[in-house]
Amino acid sequence: MINDITFAFLKAVKENNNLEWMNKNRDLYYLVRDNFHAFAKKLIEETRKLDPTIWDLNIKDATFRFNKDIRFTKDKSPYKTNFWVIICDEGKHGNSAGYYVDIGPGKSFIGGGLYLPPRAIAENVRMYIAKHYQQFQNIINNPAFKKTFGSIQWEQYKKVPKWYDSNHKAGEFLKMKSRYIGHDISDKIVLKKDFMDYCLSVFKILKPLNDFLNKAWLYTSNKL
Repeated sequence: MINDITFAFLKAVKENNNLEWMNKNRDLYYLVRDNFHAFAKKLIEETRKLDPTIWDLNIKDATFRFNKDIRFTKDKSPYKTNFWVIICDEGKHGNSAGYYVDIGPGKSFIGGGLYLPPRAIAENVRMYIAKHYQQFQNIINNPAFKKTFGSIQWEQYKKVPKWYDSNHKAGEFLKMKSRYIGHDISDKIVLKKDFMDYCLSVFKILKPLNDFLNKAWLYTSNKL
């Protein structure tokens, strides 16, 4: 269960995003962080029952540092204002489709899929969708999927890549650089005792898309 002070802490970080404030409240940070890590570890264990392809991820491989990388951004505030966990093959170091939970005040969501994968993987997925378009359509048009996630989200090219027929029936999906989805959730849902069960119920609906994308990733790797 997520500690009920989590959102209050994250709001305070947003309002006082500096080292001096963090040093004064570091014990509170450790309390909230450790609570989230315990939740994430249990969620990984339960997700492995749903999806046996998930490894026994170390929590460090599945979560992200609270400190921001400020080297290449104008915003020099040193800390993030959310906690997140990614559950997939090799965690944050991998490129496979996976399951994702992001917790932040007023902006929490559960999601998954592939977000801006390396070009070679993106092209494998594109070719697989072109060949298995109907299967892809069946997944994203499933009533439970549409009710939970709405539509696939993506960054995309302006045109269908030139090595595909511009009139291909999967044209809009061939433009995609990513194939990922998100299910927005309220702070109230996050703090419920059954939030983990809620996450798993969403993951179950998401799994067919992840299975498809991970099979697509291998399409030109001579493994199929």
